[in-house]
Amino acid sequence: MRSSKSGESTLLVAGAIALVFAIGVAGLQAVGFGLRSMQLHEAALVAARTMAHGLRVGDPAAMSCWEASDGLLRPAAYSDAEVCRAVVSNLGGLDPRQASVRVKQAGMDLVGNPTRFTVTISYREPVSSPVLRLFVGDNFVATSDATYSIY
Repeated sequence: MRSSKSGESTLLVAGAIALVFAIGVAGLQAVGFGLRSMQLHEAALVAARTMAHGLRVGDPAAMSCWEASDGLLRPAAYSDAEVCRAVVSNLGGLDPRQASVRVKQAGMDLVGNPTRFTVTISYREPVSSPVLRLFVGDNFVATSDATYSIY
């Protein structure tokens, strides 16, 4: 009878350790998602600032790099290459193939040039923690935007 209680105790301890480990892994991945959101915000801010300062390196007749499916991988082939370079350089170690960029220009000065630029970056990342997957699904999409105005 005594060995039965000992076996139950071992099972309870093993189950508790597995649960704590699973929650710890989910917590670490959730912290990583938060850090990713901060990276995206910085990348969006730098891209909006770059756009506001009017740096154009690519071919002005070509489409914008954020409109092309491979624009973040090969920004030099598109107009406004510096904007996408700014995004990629501020993504750090994140995969640019998982990122998408949207740009909105608004406000006009006296000669018709836009004065407010908003850059929105979305990043899709697979969720590896089974516990976290219960709450957020198979993929986590972080989105951040930044607006930069010139007057």
